[in-house]
Amino acid sequence: MSRETGAIGAEVRTFGVLLRSRRLMAGLTQERLAHLAGISVAAIRDLEQGRRLRPRARSLTRLADALGLDTGQTEELVLAARGAGAAPATGPGPGQQQSDLSARLRLEILGPLAAWRDGTRVELGPPRQRAVLALLALEPDTLVHRETIIDTLWGDRPPPTAVNLVQTYVSRLRRAVDGAHSPRNRDGTLVSAGTSYRLRVAGDQLDLLEFRRLAGQARTARSSGDALTACRMYEQALRLWRQEPLADVDILRPHPALAVLAGQQAAAVMEYAEVALRAGLNDQVLAHLRALVTRDPLNEKAHSHLMIVLAGSGYQAEALQVYEDLRKRLDSQLGIQPGPALTGAYMRVLRQDVPASHAVP
Repeated sequence: MSRETGAIGAEVRTFGVLLRSRRLMAGLTQERLAHLAGISVAAIRDLEQGRRLRPRARSLTRLADALGLDTGQTEELVLAARGAGAAPATGPGPGQQQSDLSARLRLEILGPLAAWRDGTRVELGPPRQRAVLALLALEPDTLVHRETIIDTLWGDRPPPTAVNLVQTYVSRLRRAVDGAHSPRNRDGTLVSAGTSYRLRVAGDQLDLLEFRRLAGQARTARSSGDALTACRMYEQALRLWRQEPLADVDILRPHPALAVLAGQQAAAVMEYAEVALRAGLNDQVLAHLRALVTRDPLNEKAHSHLMIVLAGSGYQAEALQVYEDLRKRLDSQLGIQPGPALTGAYMRVLRQDVPASHAVP
């Protein structure tokens, strides 16, 4: 075997290993990934095993979308595929316009704060400077007054130079995310208006807006009775959540907007559970429900959904144990008994009155 052939084989294996790793991390079978990406199971199998040398650019885009990859992960997959002999990807990544990877800003707050500009990771500076950007990203395209920023950063004891510090933070952030734009350029990303600041981003530039868009599409499909599309949209929306929002911005930890975001995520998970149950796709939402009850161990509604989904997936004993564990926590921590929703779910599990999972048609 020639050196060139051996190199190509190693690169193919690298792409296949990366694809398989991303699929397993997403909790998807080859069949499920093929369904979400709109390509054949045989193609997924051949790519993972290195039998297919040239994954098409459009297939890469669909795979990245189905896997819920962020910008960096998408670029990693594309580079691996190029090494395997693929044509350069010409389509946008998940939830992005064509120019996102090369000429636009991408912000992520559903996890540690991160930003990319021109396809390159942006250095956002010290903690308080990062907190300013995070605060503006929590309220995109909304004027945030300078006093609000000062209160958030320093509370009741701001330094005498607080105004100057905020101005400095904003100026540095503007250079990082906006390049040469003027502070008062309305076409810029970080703009000033008097003593307030606004972060102007499109829906495909901020993961929070992307989550809300996908969740809205899921609810529309759910209302129209299209359970499979609703499940797909909910799955894509929830994959955007890498960790707790702004997990590395300690200054904003007590901010009420983060509690609102947690409520939005929980609502999406439980809506997803309801529609997945009707569609017979219980297994698909199980990981999201487990994570939700771990974050909120006294949430009776979330536990009720988890019990039903577990029973529908064939885990009746575990579903009953979920009830018993929560009953004890409610009694010891709050001194109350389970409410109607939890009790009703318990009775449904006992009667085996739960639809079973089935394969996706």
